Amino acid sequence: MNWIKNWIYGNEPPAKQATPQPSKENLQTRHLRDGLAFVKQQKNCLASNEVPAKKAAPQQDPQARYLRDTLAFAKQQRDELHHKQNEHERWQRHYGSLHVDELKKLSGTEFEDYLAELFKSQCYQVEMTPLTGDYGADLILHKDQQRTAVQAKCYAGSVGVAAVQEALSGMAYYRCHSAWVVTTGSYTSNAIELARQSNVYLIGQKELGKLILQMQNGR
Repeated sequence: MNWIKNWIYGNEPPAKQATPQPSKENLQTRHLRDGLAFVKQQKNCLASNEVPAKKAAPQQDPQARYLRDTLAFAKQQRDELHHKQNEHERWQRHYGSLHVDELKKLSGTEFEDYLAELFKSQCYQVEMTPLTGDYGADLILHKDQQRTAVQAKCYAGSVGVAAVQEALSGMAYYRCHSAWVVTTGSYTSNAIELARQSNVYLIGQKELGKLILQMQNGR
């Protein structure tokens, strides 16, 4: 054998070849691969333990929603009717049996309230204007697609030109088709002439008494 010969003749025996060691790059690659595998394992574990997402709330049945809205509307109409009945009963207790002469004892605001119920009995829809800054109209009447501005004067004497002018101002401001003046008294000749020229309807003590009688007979 060659190694015996080399030993006999003084040659050193060949050194054993060292076992190859894994390189630094291979160790880093293995660590990275193991780390990724661990992360993937943890992710799978978390996914398996997740609480299932809540299901979306079912949409409400259209028929049930329609029924609910219908009942709410009926309740609203009932409450409004009940309120109107209470208002009418209150008005009857205070003013229902009054006559024109007794109306003269009312304040301006009370007279406006009285006229509101009186015109409602004639199938008018009534809108009350502000107590101050009414631009010449105390009431706005609605009927047959027509709007009427009403100036109310609770007087014992005669109403002059100023009331007719106020009614005309209210008609223009509230965009009405006509203007009325209503009083418990009478009108001066100048007021009557201006009303005739400007198509303002005047309701005095006599005409007001007729409306009250119609209302009382209709109860």
